[in-house]
Amino acid sequence: MNMPGIKQISGMRGKPNRLFLTILCYFLSLLIPIVIIGVSEYAYSVRIMKNEFNERISTNLESAAKTVDSYLKTTQETGVNLLYDETVRTLLMPKEMQSLEVRAELWRLPRILLRNENIISHFADSMFVYTDNQDVYVSGGVNYFDSFFSNMYKYDKYDTGYWMSKQSSDKSIELLPASRVVQEKVNVKQVIPVVMTNRIRNHIAVMVVNIAVQTIEKTLKGGAVFDSTGFIVLDGNSNALYDANGYLNPNGSLTADRLNALFEGSDGSKELEVGGRRYAAAQVKSDSYGWSYYSFTPLAEFNHYTVGILQMTLLLCVVLMVMGILFSFMFSLRIYNPIRNIRDIIERKNVPASGGEHEHEAGAAFNEFELIRRGIDRMSHSREEYKVKYDKQTSEYVEYSLLFLLKGHTINQEEILRETLKADFGFNRSGFVCCTVFFDFKEAFYKDIQDTERGPIINGIKKIVWNLLGSQAPCYILEHRQHVFVCLINIDGPHETGLLHPAFQRMLAIFEYDIRMYYDMTIGIGKFYTDANDIGASYNEAMTAVSKRDKEQRFQIVDSNQMSIENSYRYSLHDEQKILNFLKLGDVPAVREVVADIAESNAQRSISYEHMLRLFKEMYVTGIRFLAEKGLSVSQLELERELPFDSRAFDESFLGTKELELAICEFFTRIIELTKPGKGQKSGSLVSLIEQYIREHYTQDLGLEQIADRMGVSVKYVSRVFKDKTGEYLTDYINRVRIEKAKELLAQTELRVNDIAENVGIHSRTTFLRVFKKVEGVSPNEYRTLHKKIKGFE
Repeated sequence: MNMPGIKQISGMRGKPNRLFLTILCYFLSLLIPIVIIGVSEYAYSVRIMKNEFNERISTNLESAAKTVDSYLKTTQETGVNLLYDETVRTLLMPKEMQSLEVRAELWRLPRILLRNENIISHFADSMFVYTDNQDVYVSGGVNYFDSFFSNMYKYDKYDTGYWMSKQSSDKSIELLPASRVVQEKVNVKQVIPVVMTNRIRNHIAVMVVNIAVQTIEKTLKGGAVFDSTGFIVLDGNSNALYDANGYLNPNGSLTADRLNALFEGSDGSKELEVGGRRYAAAQVKSDSYGWSYYSFTPLAEFNHYTVGILQMTLLLCVVLMVMGILFSFMFSLRIYNPIRNIRDIIERKNVPASGGEHEHEAGAAFNEFELIRRGIDRMSHSREEYKVKYDKQTSEYVEYSLLFLLKGHTINQEEILRETLKADFGFNRSGFVCCTVFFDFKEAFYKDIQDTERGPIINGIKKIVWNLLGSQAPCYILEHRQHVFVCLINIDGPHETGLLHPAFQRMLAIFEYDIRMYYDMTIGIGKFYTDANDIGASYNEAMTAVSKRDKEQRFQIVDSNQMSIENSYRYSLHDEQKILNFLKLGDVPAVREVVADIAESNAQRSISYEHMLRLFKEMYVTGIRFLAEKGLSVSQLELERELPFDSRAFDESFLGTKELELAICEFFTRIIELTKPGKGQKSGSLVSLIEQYIREHYTQDLGLEQIADRMGVSVKYVSRVFKDKTGEYLTDYINRVRIEKAKELLAQTELRVNDIAENVGIHSRTTFLRVFKKVEGVSPNEYRTLHKKIKGFE
């Protein structure tokens, strides 16, 4: 067998191009799964479509059934509301009991009926009420009892005597089987009477609402997937309320009882044969009123779709087979030629074995495929390793994992975090220690540093801390709470914790050059752990160390290894009951005293910072329970603020014991004020309050921290809410207000630019010039000159 472009391999005489044919056969064998996959895909697609087909039918039927149930529920609620209406209960009585005053007011009853009838007019045909066998009240007026049921509204199934008997019924609500009604001897319709009774002054009032069967039909058909779908509705006694297509046949193969039995215990859908046709039937049973809804969709609708899938599958298989044969030949040729060249080189460098030449060549052919397979396996394995490594080495993953651990949670794949830290941040040692660097910024910082420029300064401090610690040991820095930098340091053992002190001392020495008294600085050191899931514990110890700092000392290092930390708090039922009692009494001083005693007793036990937070969170929950007992909620308190006791507030700021104590006392005070009789609720927009505060205090320092503290919310919260509501950053709004005031001073006075800057709250001339030009596009002096020219023209 000789083929163009294919050279016969030396040493394979008598079996020309055996390797090529072997490769071609391998490729052609791959076409066999195409047929198998095609058949499987067709069967699978049909099954999936059938499941979706039945699911859509059941879902739409369930939706329609819920709509009908909502009609019935609305009908019931409307009837009950009418029967309990004070005017109705005053006027509705037997005719012989009516006084002249009552009869003079009877005109109100039809109006009340009309009002309620309008509520349910989109699905109810009519409604009427009576309390004796003399008068029937409808929305149009009053009718004689006998005349109404004989002429005005005549039921086929229910005569006048039946409606008289309802006055002695002991059922508060009853759904009657559907009946044909002749209205005023002209209009004929099908209705379902809903009968409700109620005792009013020792006599029974009967309220009847007629649900139009036509409405039920429109509801069911409106939700149908296919126009050919038919429906059956049975009441709780298996009476057919609706069967427009005549599926039920009392003398045939499908009766109401048999239909119920077929669906007893089933999943709500199955295939049935009715009248010689196959249907996909679905059932939904109303839990509220006992009605059963059935839909019948011809299977021909489903088969119509499956034919298209079969045709597409066959066409696709044929196309793939033809293309597969062509590509198999082309790929075999392309693969064979390089193998042939390699084989030729091997043949030229090796002496053929005598007596076993053909077996050697056949084995060589398979060895060549093995070499290719191994190469492909190595490439695939290398790609997977690279992908896994790439996924691990993302800083977002590290940030998320560490924040997750700092909150006290644990991660299942600890090794992935370790490998990521090792690859990206050089964490090649055995354990971890958490340190926290807390900057307590003072009033001078907020006064001298422009509010819009504090963020970059804090980011710069973070970089300095990272560089200083990174020179001592591998570390990772993140800002977990406001002005608190969490430093995760990688060391080999507890003994190396002491080696970190020189680095911390150098850090303090650098930041001690704070001659303007901008901040105090505290470094808290946690304990050493080898398990990454214990990073949260080390962080808690570091935060506890910071919380126990000497507030009289500006720069200090507090090591948790030198203190005893209790990992539990005391908050007894007796303590909780005392708080609840004083809340009920409205005794604010007593509540404050109890809170102070609880905080003090736990502080003396040296509990950890995390457990101190949990203690105040528990007291916060006590307040919530007290509000719940009063039928109130936190959202009804008299201020728009985010209380500092939810997880987000704890994550965003560092709150000391005194701050938490003040916050919980304020919370309890608000509760007492809210629960006092006659106390109203304040209202107002947080954004409006912020804007008003800025307009009134633009000459003062307006740092985000001050505004957030004034509004009683967190910095992140006030920034996010203002941006979401106005579309403008809060700092941009502050600058805009100040520049507007500056423009007025430039236009109306001869003050110097420096004085104007001071008057609008910007204490740096350079900052004022930069901000003014950014907002207006010109300098202040250019603006003043331009304004004078325009004024001169006028």
